[in-house]
Amino acid sequence: MAEPSLEELRMLLAVQRHGSLTAAAEELGVSQQAVSQRMRTLERRLGLSLLARSARGSRLTAHGRLIADWATGVVDQVEALTAAAAALREDRDAQLSVAASLTIAELLMPRWLVAGRARGIQTRLELAAVNSAAVISRVREREAEVGFIETPDVPRRLACRRIGVDEVVLVVAPDHPWARRTAVAAAEVARTALIMREEGSGTRVTLERGLADAGHTLVPPAAELSTTAAIRAVVMSGAGAAAVSELAVREDLASGSLVRVPVDAPQFSRPLTAVWDGSRALSPAAARFLDLATALGVGAP
Repeated sequence: MAEPSLEELRMLLAVQRHGSLTAAAEELGVSQQAVSQRMRTLERRLGLSLLARSARGSRLTAHGRLIADWATGVVDQVEALTAAAAALREDRDAQLSVAASLTIAELLMPRWLVAGRARGIQTRLELAAVNSAAVISRVREREAEVGFIETPDVPRRLACRRIGVDEVVLVVAPDHPWARRTAVAAAEVARTALIMREEGSGTRVTLERGLADAGHTLVPPAAELSTTAAIRAVVMSGAGAAAVSELAVREDLASGSLVRVPVDAPQFSRPLTAVWDGSRALSPAAARFLDLATALGVGAP
């Protein structure tokens, strides 16, 4: 017995829905004669009478209804397979423009990308690693569809979603005088020239905001460096103290290469936030990547 075709099964389901060969033909965009011929072919293939034809229309026989019930599952599975294949092609062909703060780009983005590949996400990512202020600007100018920032100021007129929390910590080399202190007062931190990121970075904004809330103004930095890696290297050389992302120095603190200095003040915490233009819908690739980043967050300490 020859196997029925998918087109014949779809025609049978259309006849079941409408109770008419003519109406089924209109839904499928073919002639009534074409539907009638394919239904007769299907009956011959299966060796069963599927339709009871009359002047008032065509209705399914008992065998026809049973075959239609089975055909529904077959057609649904084929359509699901087709949709899944289309999604895979879309992931493969899609290109997503993302801007991320340096902390997120260096420490979290690689893990997100590896996890995305493991889950079958094939989107080509165009990543700009800049400070938080530049991320916001790129999203507003539509140079990036999704941005990731680490500033306590969540921008207005942008949609946002928190993906985690980070803390800005004070670190020194093991032989620095502060390494032996049980705590340093916020006022002393404020009047000390630290090694800092540039203006507009989320790390710097968080420290400045935290000290201001405690009634202190941070003096100009001893040095401004554009990457946390450079700051870590300078601090390890014994050149001074720095305020950095806790995520960025976890391994250094664990190994003893750097020492965390407790500050007599509330924690300098800041949200890690995804932002995008809420006035337009996210592309499927952007929505999937955003969901992935939200699910993975900052990971375990």
